[in-house]
Amino acid sequence: MTDNATLWRALQKYVPKKTWMPLADILTTVRSRILLDKEDLECRRSPSSAPRWESNVRRLLRAKTRTGSIRARKSTAGGG
Repeated sequence: MTDNATLWRALQKYVPKKTWMPLADILTTVRSRILLDKEDLECRRSPSSAPRWESNVRRLLRAKTRTGSIRARKSTAGGG
């Protein structure tokens, strides 16, 4: 299983700084740059759910946003 430190290093190295990127593009970049193992590719809840590595990247991005390490574009969902 790829650990958070490895995911974070890949994000820092391969995702452009000071440029907003859609989550789908971030996930594509990470997938192309890290060798994912069998455990990373497993789905946690059901075969139709996201693989573990995707969930881990999302969770890591949320945590980094909360701590101020990165900035996220504000969501427009909910009627803004």
